[in-house]
Amino acid sequence: MNSESDAGHRHTPTARFDALFEAIAHAIAVFDAGLELVSANARYYELTETSPEAARGRSVYDAFPNAQADLTEQIDAAVDGTPVVAHPVTFQRRSGTRTVEVTFVPVSADGGGAGLIFAGNDITEREELRHDVARSVAQLESIFDVIPDSVRVVDADGNTLRTNTQAQLDHAPNTPNTLRELWQLDRPRTLDGTSLFVHEHPTARALRGERVRGERLEVRRGPDGAMIIDVNANPLYDEHGRIRGAVTVERDVTFRTQLQQQLEEEARRTAELYERVSTEAERLERMVQERTRELLALQEARSRERRLTAVGQLAAGVMHDVNNALNPIMAAAYLLEAHAENPDAVRDYAVRIAKAAETGAATAARVGRFIRQEPMKGERDEVIDLAAVCDEVVAMTRPLWAERARGGQVQLERSLAPGATIRGIPGEIREALLNLVQNALDAMHGGGTLGIAARVNGDAVALEVSDTGTGMSEETRERAFEPFFTTKGQAGTGLGLAEVYGIVKRHRGSAEIESALGKGTTIRLVFPKAVDTPTATLEEMLARRAPRRVLLVEDHADSREFMQALLESDGHTVEAVTTIEDAMARLGDNPEVPFDVLVSDIGLPDGSGWDLVTHARNRWPRLRIGVVTGWEPRGNTAATDFLLRKPVRTSDLLAQVAGSGNAVLAQ
Repeated sequence: MNSESDAGHRHTPTARFDALFEAIAHAIAVFDAGLELVSANARYYELTETSPEAARGRSVYDAFPNAQADLTEQIDAAVDGTPVVAHPVTFQRRSGTRTVEVTFVPVSADGGGAGLIFAGNDITEREELRHDVARSVAQLESIFDVIPDSVRVVDADGNTLRTNTQAQLDHAPNTPNTLRELWQLDRPRTLDGTSLFVHEHPTARALRGERVRGERLEVRRGPDGAMIIDVNANPLYDEHGRIRGAVTVERDVTFRTQLQQQLEEEARRTAELYERVSTEAERLERMVQERTRELLALQEARSRERRLTAVGQLAAGVMHDVNNALNPIMAAAYLLEAHAENPDAVRDYAVRIAKAAETGAATAARVGRFIRQEPMKGERDEVIDLAAVCDEVVAMTRPLWAERARGGQVQLERSLAPGATIRGIPGEIREALLNLVQNALDAMHGGGTLGIAARVNGDAVALEVSDTGTGMSEETRERAFEPFFTTKGQAGTGLGLAEVYGIVKRHRGSAEIESALGKGTTIRLVFPKAVDTPTATLEEMLARRAPRRVLLVEDHADSREFMQALLESDGHTVEAVTTIEDAMARLGDNPEVPFDVLVSDIGLPDGSGWDLVTHARNRWPRLRIGVVTGWEPRGNTAATDFLLRKPVRTSDLLAQVAGSGNAVLAQ
């Protein structure tokens, strides 16, 4: 028991020594009198990348295999009794190069014998930091020297610590070493001639804790012996907040100050001159005002005349386009009456009347946008089969061919490729084609050949209308799309091809003309091809309809009766009112609204339909709300589920009330 206790006491100091030996942050190795390794800590093995088994008993001369320097001289010096302390040596390790401060110290053991202790301190990070600091200092010194302003740094006693190159050039060959010497050389004074004492110098004030900004002084420097400078000075503080110096930056503003003074002098002279001629100027101003009033009156009269002329031409153009739409309507109405006993003919002529009316509606909508100078927005966008549109226009205009061609015979050459589809507004495309066909007929006095073609070329679709008429000159061809340009004299408006060009541009397309005098004309409209997307047919949409409870708000009697009868014929329950007040009374204030759909006009006798729409949307978020308007939408369109413009398409109204149509503004 006692012997075990004694053994524990004997081993405890050794264990503590081993723990301390391993805890040392340096690489430590101990060599015996034979200079062989007897003990080392883990840092030594990491540094030399050796293992205890391989390194034990190794000679000190072989104990550092990855050192990038020969350590023989240092080891010999330590063996001779001279310690080698903090000698920098580079070690190459697999993870990279490390810089180590190597120390060799000779030791002697009790009872004789000698040995050697190695200690290695890894200073790689410190050396890298030192190099970084040195590089930053060099960069700052370079920046300091290239600054074009004079920079001086002084200590708390006013002694100059550092100056840049410009500051040294300012006083060459003299070099002021203190603030007082600088003051004596410069003799600074304000621009009004007041001399400064040394304690009033901006640098002296900065040493007292003041920040000086943009102080302008006159000093004795430069080749002319005088210079004007802008001075900025800041105190420098230590980590305890005590002032330890100041930095002063001076900029030469002599030329700028002189220029400013010259400008001020010129301004003063100008003011004097202006004062002298003020009376004459007032007289001239009165004359100018009178002449200006006369010119403005004349300009207004001419502008009014131009506006009246433009309105007259616009009216003529509208009349032209409306007549284009009315002609087939009248012809179809006559034929409808003549073939009233033939159901197929009745249906065919009814469809033609509807198409022509749609074209007229597109014209009216476009004129409305022109008058209000508003862009097209929210228009109905459909897939259009150009072949079908061409056949419709041919059928609509064929009864008029003989008249337009002045009695001559017109032959039709038709070349319509399948799949020639685009996206757009059918009424506008039909109107553009109608214009082109009628222009072609007008160009063929005595008859000729009318060509209509639709071609598919990759992602584009081309619609061509050609004639064998008189053709165009180069000048006419270049100006053909200009508004109000016409070669028909009083018979023309100059708006037909301009309208065609506008329609093509609105449909993201382009227009081309090929023509020569006596050889006819070909006008080509090129559109992006429609992307094939599955869409529900009108029959499919109407087949999904369900009876709805509809509140109709419309003050126009014919429109109200027409829409009510149309909706009731489709199985809906309709309650029609004429004012916002009546509509609010029908809606009530219950959480559950007694209607499924609200359809409202905008121009109502007691206010704007947009107020009713906004109230209904806020009160009943799930109520389906539609607006019917003859104007461009300007209100809270986000509150509506659909927008329809008058004249209303029957199919659009039924589809939207049934909830199966797209929430768009339909033409």
